Formats: sequence, structure tokens, C-alpha cells
Amino acid sequence: MELIFYIIRFALHVLVVWGIWLLVKPLVDRHLREFGQKIDYRMNLRVSLFGKKVSGIKKRMWLYRHLDDLLYFSHRKYEPGLSVMRFSMRTVFLFTAVFLSGLLTLKELPGQMSFSNPFLEGISFNERLPVKGAWRLPLFVAAISASVPYLRMRYTYAQRKVRGSYDLLDVIKISTKFTHLSVDAILSRTSDFLTEDNVLKTPLRLLGAAFANYSNESELNEEAARFSGAIGTTFAVEFVSDLLYCEKEGTRYLKSSLMMLNRSMEQQRETILTVKAGSRDAISLGLYGNLIVLVSSVGTFIYMLKPDVYFKLQFETSVGIIFLTIIISGLFISFIISTILARPKLDYH
Repeated sequence: MELIFYIIRFALHVLVVWGIWLLVKPLVDRHLREFGQKIDYRMNLRVSLFGKKVSGIKKRMWLYRHLDDLLYFSHRKYEPGLSVMRFSMRTVFLFTAVFLSGLLTLKELPGQMSFSNPFLEGISFNERLPVKGAWRLPLFVAAISASVPYLRMRYTYAQRKVRGSYDLLDVIKISTKFTHLSVDAILSRTSDFLTEDNVLKTPLRLLGAAFANYSNESELNEEAARFSGAIGTTFAVEFVSDLLYCEKEGTRYLKSSLMMLNRSMEQQRETILTVKAGSRDAISLGLYGNLIVLVSSVGTFIYMLKPDVYFKLQFETSVGIIFLTIIISGLFISFIISTILARPKLDYH
């Protein structure tokens, strides 16, 4: 009962810190926007002035570039510079909120917590002992909590990367109708006609802005490589290469090139659907077969050994805990692999 009481106090501490953040956020957001835009402008200015000589600066700011590339494709309302600053600020706030809330809660405990096997004794409180090193547990929990937004962003990025390879087909179909316009106008009109659930809507709009406002060829090539790299398929590289060629030589042959690319993607899509239909049973077996085998095996052991004996062997021995961890990890890895195989990228290979 005491543990539940302190969990409630921890949640109330987090709620208080969250309320403070909601009060401060409107004041901070404007400065974040200005600071983020300033950083992005300076980096782009150095690229346009020095070209490849700025590669050393990029290496020193690898974390900023890494987060920016992830948010470029995973965030629906991505804004250069600002999105990275907002993500960083939210992560820092989450870490601070969890750490302070945990620390304040532990300071209010009647004694020192001791941990043992959670299936036997759980958490116990020693009577009126001083809390020493109370910052360690809150720091550990805060670090795990702060990593959740990044892991979620990585998962979203992986999912949208696969989906983007299929959404590129819609982009090419729509772009074929506007080949009489300039490249930046083609991209802008195509972005307007894309549905809101198309993951390439925002990246395509940014690519169109790059074609309309670039100051030198290296700047344009970098933004084009960023778009094709975000999708990560050969079809995306071909699409971007056609756009770069037309920017130099004109859009005379763009329509025929896009139509050929459209036919190739349609053929590859049909091939993927055919292969997927033939291996659907194997993929489903990987998704749910192992789980069914595990449940049936555990049920058999419980029936043969009786529940009390089974739970003692499974949860009260180190060997049982190790095997349980290995089994759960194997199930998770199997589920991830089967999920990836369930919908491969739309690419040549």
C-alpha cells in the first residue's frame, strides 16, 4: 500500500512539472524558433560559401545532423532547425521532470528501499534509515524515460521509410501531369495534390523550395541527396537524378522518363505482391507461431509439474529467469523480423 502511495506522489510531482512546462512553453517556443532558424541558416550559408570544406564542421555537429535527418522524414510538420530544437528541449524537459520527481519522491520515503526478487519479496523499506545515494535510481529512470522519444522517432522513421518507397509511386504519377512546368513548380504542384497521409508531402515541398531558392549546385545536390537518401531506394535516386538533369537541360524529356520509371515501379510492385502472397503463411507463422508454441509449452509444463512447482522453478531460480529472458528476447526479435518481411521496400532488390 505504501508503494502505491509513493507512486501516486511521483505522478503528482510529474504533473506539477508538466504544468510548469505548459506555462513556460509559449515564451520558450519563440526563442527556439529564432535560434533554430539561425543555426540552420548559418550551416547552409557555410555550405554555400565553402562547399566541401565545411565537412569538418558537419562531423563536429553529427548529433544535430543525425536528429535533423530523422525528423526530416518522421515528423509531419518538420521545420528546418526548429524541429531539432523542439525535440531536444522536450527530451531535456522529460529527463529533468522524471529526475526531479523521482528524487523528491525518494526524499519523502520513511527509510531506505531494498530490492530483491520481485516475484518473492519485491521492494521493502528499512525502518528510518537515511536515504543515501538517492539520486542514482531517479537518474536511471530519467535516462530510460528520456530515451523513449528517440526510440519512438526511430521506429516511426523506419515505418515511414518503407511507406515512402510506395508513396513515391503516387508522386511520380502526379508529377507526370505537370512536366510542362519548371522543376520547382512540378514539385510544388505535386505536393499540393498529395493526400495528407502521404509521407512524402512535406519532404517534397522542401525539395521544391530547394529547387526554387538554391544559390549553387552543391547546395541543390545536397538537398536532393537528402530526399533520395530518406527514402533509400534506387527508384528515388532515379527520380531525383531526372529532376537534376531537367533543371540543367530543361523538362523536354522528363515526361517520358517519368513514365518509364512509373512502369518499372508498377512491375516491381506486382512482383513484391506476388512474392508476399506466396510467403504469407511463413510470415504469419513467424509473427504468431512462436507465441502459440510458447503458450502451449508453458501450459503443458504447468499441467505436468503443477502450478506452484512450475512458478518456483521459473521465477525463483536464476536459470529460470535467464531462460525466460532469452525466450522473450527471441520472441521480440522474431516479431521484428517478421514485421519487416511483411512489407519490404518497393525497390529493385
